[in-house]
Amino acid sequence: MRTKREIKKVIETIRHNKSFLITAHMNLEGDALGSVLAMYLLLKKLRKKAVVCNNDPTPQIYSFLPHSRKIRNSLEDDERFDVGIVLDCSDSSRAGHVKHYLSRVKSIINIDHHVSNTFFGDVNWVEPHKSSACEILYKLCEKFRIMDKNIALCLYTGIFTDTGNFTYANTDKHTHKIAAHLMRYHIHPNKVYEALHSFCVENDLKFIGRIISSLKFDEKRKICWAKITKWREKEYDLTEVIFSIMRLLKGVEVFILFKKADAKKVRINFRSRGRVDVNRIAQFFGGGGHKSASGTTVEDSLNGAERKVIAFAKRYTNGYRSSRKKNKKR
Repeated sequence: MRTKREIKKVIETIRHNKSFLITAHMNLEGDALGSVLAMYLLLKKLRKKAVVCNNDPTPQIYSFLPHSRKIRNSLEDDERFDVGIVLDCSDSSRAGHVKHYLSRVKSIINIDHHVSNTFFGDVNWVEPHKSSACEILYKLCEKFRIMDKNIALCLYTGIFTDTGNFTYANTDKHTHKIAAHLMRYHIHPNKVYEALHSFCVENDLKFIGRIISSLKFDEKRKICWAKITKWREKEYDLTEVIFSIMRLLKGVEVFILFKKADAKKVRINFRSRGRVDVNRIAQFFGGGGHKSASGTTVEDSLNGAERKVIAFAKRYTNGYRSSRKKNKKR
């Protein structure tokens, strides 16, 4: 019932206002970009004023998304909006410097699927069981009875990326039904895949090879991780490529990457097959995300971060597995 009330509030807020600032989280990926652009196109269909402004530049691999060039990274001092719409963002701080612009709006709509969402909006439409923010936006498009090829491509791309090409545990029959409906608008999965995954050069593969050859495991081989002393920030992110290879390992439940961001900070990414809630691990270290995909940044050396995080991950994972066994016996 609460979700229905929030959907109604979102629809009413959109109908009763004229201008909208749209944004997503830092470190943009397919669901963030797909959702902000789909929302932009939906609002334009409703004859509203809409501007997309993100903290970070749009990665080149997403340039195929319609109107991606209209995304801005700053606003003029005199620009004001009735409503701010924050998508795929668990906390307003994750919007980066755009959070400052959100202070200019009259109200904020928060639409998200992160289990760690802080409900920072005046209206909060949060559904953690959904595969992606784009899956939630599909429902909004249904309510307004608005869909076209451009919106469908944005939504399909967001769902495609956040489900790991429909392989993650957050993919269910409803996700596939939505994807099937979007494909009626002449969406070609092979072209989306090529755009998103055919970007590596020879040195990238050598770099990935060095990481894979240095993998570590806990005693029970349920946790697999790697340390990266020199993480290269690029136009495209190799994180998911590395995780996709790690996920080929049989029996491993939790995957972790430690990336040295600078002299004092380590970026840590977590993935799981869905049985272990890595959001809980990330939250313990000040981060968050999804049950199967989360992250955090800690101030420590690479070795120090590894020791602390792996020790906690072992306790949490083993405790989780023990509780499951007890429940099965009952």
